[in-house]
Amino acid sequence: MEFTTTAIENTDEDKEKTNQRTLREKRWHNQNFNDEERNSVSKFYSINAEPRFRIFEETLRKELDPQKTSLLDYGCGHNVYVNDAAHIIKKGVGIDISETRIELAKSNAEKNNLKNIDFFVMDAAKTTFKNEEFDVIRGSGILHHLDIKLSLNEIKRILKNSGKAFFVEPLDTNPLINLFRKLTPKMRTADEQPLRKKEIKMITYIFPNTEIYYSSFLTLLAVPFRNSKHFEKILSVLSIMDNIVLHNKSPFRWLAWRCLIIMKK
Repeated sequence: MEFTTTAIENTDEDKEKTNQRTLREKRWHNQNFNDEERNSVSKFYSINAEPRFRIFEETLRKELDPQKTSLLDYGCGHNVYVNDAAHIIKKGVGIDISETRIELAKSNAEKNNLKNIDFFVMDAAKTTFKNEEFDVIRGSGILHHLDIKLSLNEIKRILKNSGKAFFVEPLDTNPLINLFRKLTPKMRTADEQPLRKKEIKMITYIFPNTEIYYSSFLTLLAVPFRNSKHFEKILSVLSIMDNIVLHNKSPFRWLAWRCLIIMKK
């Protein structure tokens, strides 16, 4: 199902707003790629060890084939997934709006002698790739920085009909997490918008076969124990509880910190 022409058409004013947004994002990410304040929240990502997140990563990995897979790391930053996956894909590409991050990603690839990986400074919402170029597209914390309508249609254009796109994105639906965001404005750009219900609806409209899993609510309670020998056990128990609370028909799923998205045409 496609958006109608009216739904995807942008006015000159819309285009100018998008261009200005892109410039602000570029400037921020060039200047803050190693920002200490933002790095201070890295402790929350200790819960990436939770089973639901690991299963999501394993599902992505199963789509990769060293004989045929073309992988796009969409908004790759400098901690580059495509570099890590180089040995299990045929061809990889990383794109980011930040020249600083792309240069660092290139440098890391060269140090590791990765010959099947390329990097480009590129606006993820307006790429220069041909139609249906990639088997797999992967991104983490990128869609909420972009014009969601433009980026979703661009992903659909460059993804092969048999392909899949995997994204991890923050949600804007937990009031306590939103309070934390308001108290720490320097940690994020002026334009980023964690996904709301309307963005989730748009994703499932453009990609009708999408699977969405809600993640990281009660498991956040394990963060203070991340250096404890009991951390894995605590995280496992809380993850089981999250699986119950955050199932796709539960009203409590909107309390999740983030969602795991698998898009299919």
